[in-house]
Amino acid sequence: MPTRLSGAFAALVLLAAASRETCAAGDATLERGPAAAALPAITQSLYDALAPGDKKVWERYLSPRFEQIDESGAHLARAKLLADLDPLPTGLSGSIVVDHTQVSDFGGFAVIRYDLDERERVYDQDLHVLYRATDTWRRESGKWRMVASQIMVLAQDPPPTPVSAALLADYAGLYDLSGKRRYRVALQGDGLTLGREGREAKPLIAVGDNVFVGQGDPLAILYIFVRGADGKVQRMVERRKFADLQMPRIDDAAPAAAAP
Repeated sequence: MPTRLSGAFAALVLLAAASRETCAAGDATLERGPAAAALPAITQSLYDALAPGDKKVWERYLSPRFEQIDESGAHLARAKLLADLDPLPTGLSGSIVVDHTQVSDFGGFAVIRYDLDERERVYDQDLHVLYRATDTWRRESGKWRMVASQIMVLAQDPPPTPVSAALLADYAGLYDLSGKRRYRVALQGDGLTLGREGREAKPLIAVGDNVFVGQGDPLAILYIFVRGADGKVQRMVERRKFADLQMPRIDDAAPAAAAP
């Protein structure tokens, strides 16, 4: 019995070793191959390694001169990225799918553009986030190595927050931008629309009692309605890229200056 077990165990060890050698040989062939085939596959393997915190995959494919600008705008060199690469904490799980890849091969270097579809389970809640990334790869000793990466978050329409009809009615009106442009907020059904005077209006999605975002807006610009000391709506603030434009509420009969 012990002899049989030892023989079976030895066979399993040999099979595992052969499997590792086959994978390693496949990876070695891939990383020396054409960019169009190699980079999408390698990129997916990198993101597959994030949840378990597998540093070896990233150590293999990152150039010593690698730099990244992440979705927060932070700059990460190779050492910092690897130091921060840990397995997801207990209670968190997730996966990332690389999609819509486009590869431009310039011989000694190549650029890959792609989307990332991330689905994460945070205890008993689900998160779904979309990203867009561009990576630059360079052949180092004949092997593809990533030298630069930049990632951005893609805006998605948030779930609407219920807002009372009375509040929505308060926000409807005409708002002025520096006497040059006017924007009309109007009631439509159980929601609001916003549009520049004379142009198409688009639906607003409530994300708070007085904060809205434009439906389908790739910049996720916020529109914030501000009340004065008398409790009446005084102005609308357009917050884009963390900077504000102030638009006082005006009488519909007030004349407007010519605008480009």
